[in-house]
Amino acid sequence: MDLIPFPLNPAVEQDCPLLTQMLLTPFDELLELDLKRARIRFIRHTEGKYLAPMGEAAYEDALHYALEYMIHPSDHDAYFQFHELSTLRQRLEASDTPGVLRASFRFKLIAGGWRWGSEVLIGGTVNGAPEYVAYSFLYDGGDLAPGQAGTADSCAMRSELTGLRREDSFFSVGRRLLSAHPANWCVVAIDLEQFKLFNEWYGREKGDLLLAKVGAMLNIVEQNTGGLACYFGQDDFALFVPWESSVLERLFTDIHALIKEFGTSVGFMPALGVCRVEDGGSIEDLYDRAAVATRHAKENFHTRIRLFDPSMYAKTDADYRILSEFQRALQDRELFIVLQPQCKTAGGKVVGAESLVRWRKPDGSLVPPGVFIPVLERYGFIPDLDKYVWEEVCAWQRSWLDAGRTPLPVSVNVSRIDIYTIDVPDYFDLLLEKYSLPVDVIKIEITESAYVDNNRVVDTVRRLREKGFLVLMDDFGSGYSSLNMLRNLNVDIIKLDAHFLRMNDEDRKGMQIMESVVNLARTMGVPIIVEGVETQEELDFITGLDCQYVQGFFFYRPMPVPDYEKLIASPENIDNSGFFLNAREKLRMRDLLYQNVLSDEMLNSILGPAGILEERGEQWTLTAYNHRLYDLLGVERIRDHMHEPLELVPEENRQDFRALLEQAQTAAQAGAQQAFSFHIADGVVARIRVEAFYLGGSEGRKTYYVSMRTAS
Repeated sequence: MDLIPFPLNPAVEQDCPLLTQMLLTPFDELLELDLKRARIRFIRHTEGKYLAPMGEAAYEDALHYALEYMIHPSDHDAYFQFHELSTLRQRLEASDTPGVLRASFRFKLIAGGWRWGSEVLIGGTVNGAPEYVAYSFLYDGGDLAPGQAGTADSCAMRSELTGLRREDSFFSVGRRLLSAHPANWCVVAIDLEQFKLFNEWYGREKGDLLLAKVGAMLNIVEQNTGGLACYFGQDDFALFVPWESSVLERLFTDIHALIKEFGTSVGFMPALGVCRVEDGGSIEDLYDRAAVATRHAKENFHTRIRLFDPSMYAKTDADYRILSEFQRALQDRELFIVLQPQCKTAGGKVVGAESLVRWRKPDGSLVPPGVFIPVLERYGFIPDLDKYVWEEVCAWQRSWLDAGRTPLPVSVNVSRIDIYTIDVPDYFDLLLEKYSLPVDVIKIEITESAYVDNNRVVDTVRRLREKGFLVLMDDFGSGYSSLNMLRNLNVDIIKLDAHFLRMNDEDRKGMQIMESVVNLARTMGVPIIVEGVETQEELDFITGLDCQYVQGFFFYRPMPVPDYEKLIASPENIDNSGFFLNAREKLRMRDLLYQNVLSDEMLNSILGPAGILEERGEQWTLTAYNHRLYDLLGVERIRDHMHEPLELVPEENRQDFRALLEQAQTAAQAGAQQAFSFHIADGVVARIRVEAFYLGGSEGRKTYYVSMRTAS
């Protein structure tokens, strides 16, 4: 390609990102159209290919020249209409892709014959270009024999956004290339994961810019390898190139670098699936296999390039079998709901339930939810399941009311996919109307992860609450929480998983995390349901945190509807007072310390004599103490024995003192206490009650909080 001495205005290149990217794609001609002055100038030109003039000319003269010397007679009318100056600006603004027009024509070759070319016009302020300026790119479309008229359908079309071949052209030319390269080549399917969400986060304009940049990069790969690059639409690309793993690794790295220009989220990483031609089959077969490998690449953030393996079809076949059987299951009502009670921590009375779904086949076998639900989520069929469950819950609540029973609220799950594909608030309005139900018998559960930077979900929650539904945030504290999200939180109930409690005695981090999350929720004034509670110890812990509601195997497993009906038919088993946050009749020391203590002196008066003891093997240290403690034991004695604090205890009592600390470690919540004789001055012994709490430990170190009072 030769550059002629009419460079592009640098300001235009900077302000028009799409134009900048298209300059990186392989094209034959580039013209600048001055719509206000009605003039054209050639900016870039391929020597020896088309009968194209050089330099600058009046628009009308250039148009007549093209019609006489460059364009196939059958395309004259279409070419003239496409370049009609009086309507060009309006057509650019009103096009499907604002600021972009595309058409294909047959161009005369200097060597004889005709060749399809795809012309792309970019202009208007929507692309950052001057208001009255447009740029015309001419792309090579494909050969025609001399004198052959051809049809527009035979054109090897290129995407105006990416400059890459479209699907038909990719497969058409790929067939010829495949016959010439029966070995050591491969088809690569490329997917930009969560691209729809990328457009939501960063805007459609940046999404188009990313696609254009990826297209420009793949164009370069196509030129450097002699292969093919394709844009299938949305976020799907493909390559047919020589097989070389290092090239693919570099390609992944380069595409990922483009994405990171907009943000650092790993959720938008590219995924590459590869199928080598040695596996046999047509170009279409190779691409289908590469696409299967791409789906597997998306399942692992550490291995984002996957080579096709026939075993992948087994998993895909299993998925499709589940999807096929699922449709039958819906029709034949093989799916049914079970209900897991939600109870008050004090007494275990039932205050509501969560609806779950089970699948029993005609032969009596059960399909585990962990098998079929991920498949439905992966292929976008989860709304079909959710709507089925919602309907079943509403129908059951209606039957319970018709039987003259007192209803308890049942929660149903709403996924992010539901919110994208259904107007959820309106849908529930219709269900309540259909079954004549009050709004308070249905609760809506939405997972915490759905809230992250998602205005549509937040708006859906707002509308549901305005209609009177209770909205629960499920899986709170699972790793997505942010201070910004908590600030904008607008839910009625939080569900917290008790998995934080499943720690051994040496690791109390889970308990500490859970306590922190509970305090956050309490600060927001939102009641909590702790789910997954299985043991008495776990129940005691969350009761100590003043959590009022629990769901888990300790009280009840998920049960068939008839069993749930028997349970709640007895008034002594239920509490229909609803979900609310307890008034804080209990004194919470954390609230006291954080909000009400006016000074250190006041705090010392509340705590009394206190200090921190640290044990490392056989070495003990008094690492911190307040002045109330050295008032009690004596300043000089404490200073003398900071690194030998057990020497303050008479020798005959030291073993009992160590036993007290071991007891405090075993009873982490309650602590331990005992009275001892202490040397408080030379020759003076006083009876002092010691209370100890184990604060945790790591790497051979144990830490205790110790408070002391004179024993009566």
